[in-house]
Amino acid sequence: MGGSIHPLAKDRSMLPDDLDTIAADWSWRTDADLRLTAVRGRFEALTGEGAPLGRPWPGLTGDGESDEIPRPLRERTPFRDLVLPHRHRDGRTRWFRFGGAPSWQPDGSFAGWRGICAEVAAPPETSGRLVAAIAALPIGVSLFDPELRLVAANDRLCDLYGLPPGLMRPGTPLADIIRANARLGHYPGMDPDEAWAFVAARVARRVPLERERPLPNGLLLKTIVTPLPDGGTLVVHEDATDRARADARLAEQNRRLDHALAHMSHGLVLFDAAHRVTVVNRQFLDLYGLSPETVHPGITAEALIHCRTEAGNFPGLSPEEAWRQVSERLASRTRYRLDQTLADGRVIAVTYAPTPEGGFVTVHEDVTAAKRAEAQIVHMARHDALTGLPNRALLQEGLAEALAQGGGATAVLCLDLDRFKTVNDTLGHAVGDKLLCQVTARLTAAMRDEAAAGTAILVRLGGDEFALVLRPTTRFRAGRLARRLIEAVGRDYDIDGTRVAVGLSVGLALTPTDGTDPEGLLRAADMALYRAKAEGRGVHRFFEPAMDVAIQARRSVELDLRTALAEQHFALAFQPFLGLSSNRIAGFEALVRWHHPVRGVVSPAAFVPIAEETGMIVPLGAWVLRQACREAARWPEPVRVSVNLSPVQFRGGDIDATVIAALREAGLDPHRLELEITEGVLLQDSASTLAILHRLKQLGVRIAMDDFGTGYSSLGYLRAFPFDKIKIDRAFVADLSVRPDALAIVRAVTTLADSLGMTTTAEGVETEEQLAHLRAAGCTEVQGYLISRPVAAEAVAPMLGGG
Repeated sequence: MGGSIHPLAKDRSMLPDDLDTIAADWSWRTDADLRLTAVRGRFEALTGEGAPLGRPWPGLTGDGESDEIPRPLRERTPFRDLVLPHRHRDGRTRWFRFGGAPSWQPDGSFAGWRGICAEVAAPPETSGRLVAAIAALPIGVSLFDPELRLVAANDRLCDLYGLPPGLMRPGTPLADIIRANARLGHYPGMDPDEAWAFVAARVARRVPLERERPLPNGLLLKTIVTPLPDGGTLVVHEDATDRARADARLAEQNRRLDHALAHMSHGLVLFDAAHRVTVVNRQFLDLYGLSPETVHPGITAEALIHCRTEAGNFPGLSPEEAWRQVSERLASRTRYRLDQTLADGRVIAVTYAPTPEGGFVTVHEDVTAAKRAEAQIVHMARHDALTGLPNRALLQEGLAEALAQGGGATAVLCLDLDRFKTVNDTLGHAVGDKLLCQVTARLTAAMRDEAAAGTAILVRLGGDEFALVLRPTTRFRAGRLARRLIEAVGRDYDIDGTRVAVGLSVGLALTPTDGTDPEGLLRAADMALYRAKAEGRGVHRFFEPAMDVAIQARRSVELDLRTALAEQHFALAFQPFLGLSSNRIAGFEALVRWHHPVRGVVSPAAFVPIAEETGMIVPLGAWVLRQACREAARWPEPVRVSVNLSPVQFRGGDIDATVIAALREAGLDPHRLELEITEGVLLQDSASTLAILHRLKQLGVRIAMDDFGTGYSSLGYLRAFPFDKIKIDRAFVADLSVRPDALAIVRAVTTLADSLGMTTTAEGVETEEQLAHLRAAGCTEVQGYLISRPVAAEAVAPMLGGG
């Protein structure tokens, strides 16, 4: 016989209010170990038990400390209304209500219990309340007596299994219910008898059971079988479908999380509120060279830092020092990011973030490559990609720092290569780049002594321009270095088997006389460089205040030139050239004149170079071409008009379109137009320029080479393009009377031109003697003051006999 407090004992409405009023069926006493020492009354008749003395009362077993003992007995306090079940020998379960009190020895020690007992029956109200409670439950419930007959079940159970209501009447054997479920397909693969045998064997074990199984209607049911102390069985049926789906979703989320953790590029560690590792991925271990045996869930953050320190993750720190730094950051409970450099040089970005439950997560990313790329970008932003030298941005910083230091003069040297453009144009940019690298090496070597004596910063400003900052220095030392640099750069170069020669021009400015701020010093040095280039190149010049005046004057000319273009302050003059065989004017050369409202007539030598440097020669040249064609179209005789073209006009690649438009607009025969170019035109991009010249020649336009003999490759260009005319430079004409070699050169040129089918025009003829020599040398045409000075456009017609 065994049991526990029956639920019916909690319903006090059916029990007497006072223990003394109970009609007791027997009285009882126990010793301190709950063994019966005295029993009086109908004990044997009601319980079916004989010889009870020395045996524990049903349910009152153990040492007095077990949870199976009712609490009053464990706490040794008086009690009543304790209802316990008893399985009679006749198979029925009977219920008895107990009341009692503890007994004490004279010395105060516990002696045992004394009390009374009466048989009770489950009241109808209590059964009704129990059934009502079961019916209201959201789970299916079925209660069976010791003979496995149904005592009670709720409608939810029928709904879950789709059972007919009449099946679940009280008294229905469990076997009938199981067989009915089997016929409904609730026990797949089993017939009704097999299903009952399966369930009966499990219930007979009298142990709690739990099982999940799917039903044909798609539900997943969780069944919990609980044996009761009175021999009955309680079965609870719960719809676990939603929970299973939630578990499946959670499992899928966990699977995805595990997949993400396993395949993410970052290392990740999750810590709980006790700072113990709960999650760590493989990337973290690999990142720091740790093993799963050493670092695993459960290890503390402090132990992890110790492992990392031993692996070289905190160079220069002991494990205790490393943990102290980390723990101080953790104590802040604020998100942070820091970069750590490991012993092997790698840089790891560590991001720490606290979690709401008191833990934290750390993410670790190897940013070594990114840091190197970032450093490279910073370096590239401040250094020249070709030579590796500092660039203009770093020059400003270095110069400002040098000026702030004081203690001696600071010098700025602006350097510019001479004839570098010729190398680029004739040999290609690849050779030009190699040349710049060799020049850089020579400059660096030449300034090494100055660098050892103080600050020396060599900078590439772009193209073939360099700058050098010296501090501390003197005018003498700076000039001496400039000469050394010019000498070093001026020696020939061997690039891929080709001998290359360039020069160097240098402009210098010193503090405090030439400037006290970076901008002023650089501007002064640049003006000095401009003077060095203008005075023959290959030299150095110190800044002088007069240079600033000259630059301002040049700037003034540039501004006025822009105004002149906008307001058309230009006009054309025409200088004739005479055909020696006919002694008649063969044509006129168009010459631009600038009539300045204040300066008066400005010489082309004063403004054409500025127009070329600023690019204004392109619109100015186009105007000259259109105006010359319009004037020539009005001449009474169809003589030629000659127009000079600048190399700058060829850079856009559309000069042929400009020529065609001018001819069409004026209605001029292309054969009457003669275009004069210098060797500089062909130097800049010979292939493109020759293509343009061929297109113009196909139109009928004549092409003349101007200033023949003054360049380096004149004869070579005569082979590259069939010029119509060669213009002999005035320098040879001026020397005809004083230098025999000049006459020899003129004869050679005329003979060469004649053999190539070209005419020749000698420029600068001013005396009859020069004219006689040129006739004798076989020159085709002459031009100069002896024939006529340039005349205004309206004077051309009378010269041609047109009025």
